[in-house]
Amino acid sequence: MNYPKSLLVLLLAFQCVIAAEQLAADGEGSEPSLEQLDAAFTAEDAAREAAAWSDVLIDRDQTDALTGITAAADLVFRGTVVSQKTVYDANDLPFTHTTFSISELLKGSHPDAEVTLIQEGGVSRVDKESIVIVSDANHFTVGADELLFLAVDARNPVAEARITVNNRFCIANNGVYDENGHGLLLESDEGRTGYRMRWSRDRNPAPRFTQIKIGPHTITKQFEKESVNYDSGGDAEAQAKAAAPGYLSSVRVDALTAAITDTVTPD
Repeated sequence: MNYPKSLLVLLLAFQCVIAAEQLAADGEGSEPSLEQLDAAFTAEDAAREAAAWSDVLIDRDQTDALTGITAAADLVFRGTVVSQKTVYDANDLPFTHTTFSISELLKGSHPDAEVTLIQEGGVSRVDKESIVIVSDANHFTVGADELLFLAVDARNPVAEARITVNNRFCIANNGVYDENGHGLLLESDEGRTGYRMRWSRDRNPAPRFTQIKIGPHTITKQFEKESVNYDSGGDAEAQAKAAAPGYLSSVRVDALTAAITDTVTPD
């Protein structure tokens, strides 16, 4: 069963409270130990945590991440954004319709050469200087090259829920990036079948990754400068990230699409 993100957090907190109450009842103290808190954290909790509490479960110990996100998607394709328009509902709430022209279909089937994604948000109908922004929406620009992993629920009565984005990769100069410009580093898992995925230590500074265009408006992203304190040893994860290759080492899109194709199980 899928739960909203906020409810999952409350459920986890409730499990920890139950563990604490049990300890008090047993006369072992009023606070649970770290071991017992871990015991209250289920395998499903771990999977949801690894997926940033989304509805797509991802094993946080999974080494073959590319196969995982491919298996979780109904439709995977490379395409170009060919048009965008804002449509308003009866309450004047804006919805952005983004249409992609499919250039390479990697998984699933689609009856047309184009796919239209509907997302809540856009320029206000009442005040053209105001913008409605939804936190989990993806922002696309006409002409951009994208590689999308989509969930499809064609019979859903809610139009914006029929096609949703599981994972998104931006393509620029044949390199593959996240929406903030970190380069995708794809590595064969030595001794195993599959691929590991991680991000570059720095970001591509191109305007595509620093600006969001919504109607006639342009919003510029502000990123904090990342640093690692080597004098005190620093955080191991932060040091590993700092040691990672730069964005220019991003995987080439043809190598990524070939790897995706390798992970798809024939019907």
